[in-house]
Formats: sequence, C-alpha cells, structure tokens
Amino acid sequence: MPVKVLRLDEVEPKEIMGGPIKVMFTSDTAGTKHLRFVVGYFDPGQGLDMHIHPESEEVYYVIEGQGSVYLGEEKATTKVDRNTAIYIPPGTIHGIRNTSGGKLIVAFTIAPGKEPSQKVTA
Repeated sequence: MPVKVLRLDEVEPKEIMGGPIKVMFTSDTAGTKHLRFVVGYFDPGQGLDMHIHPESEEVYYVIEGQGSVYLGEEKATTKVDRNTAIYIPPGTIHGIRNTSGGKLIVAFTIAPGKEPSQKVTA
C-alpha cells in the first residue's frame, strides 16, 4: 500500500452522524486495513449525534475550539478543549457537540473501524 498524503483543505466535508466530517483515510480512500481517520469541522451547536461502534475503539483529539463529549446511556458530559484527547472503548455510546461561539475541530481515529457507526436514539 503506497503512502497517501492529504491536506485538510483538499477534502470536502460530508454530512455523517449529523455533522460535517472530512473523511481522510479509510479502506475506501486510502486502503487502510485497521483504522478510519476523519476530522470534524463543527460550527457552534453542531456535532455528532449519539452513536456506537460495537467492535471498534475510538480516540477523539481536539485540535481547536471547545465542546462537550457525551458518554454512555446517561450522556455523562465531559468538557473538552484544544489539546484534549478522549479514549472511547468499543460498545460505548458517545457523541460530541460544539458548545462554544467559534469553530470546533476534532480528529477521530476509529480502529479497526470495519463496522459502520450505528446511530443511537434516546
């Protein structure tokens, strides 16, 4: 598999799980075998709906901005800002929302990321 280099400004966002996501590296875009890497660009009030990865773990890394991560059925709230990382084990319900007045940019790594994310309704 060849090395692939992308710039965030070269990738158009897609609406995924209720928010604008730039799909960077997946099995479809880069031939990855053990992960998906995407970046969320959330305006105030935007974010990802509550969802679950039954077999994959995930890491959120906040590049810029402030927001709230919601975890578990009880939607326990964890405030996040620049340089914050959160590890989410497989099977954990989770979501994120921009709670600030500026842009929230978050990198998401899902591994192995083979199953689709499943939206969870309250």
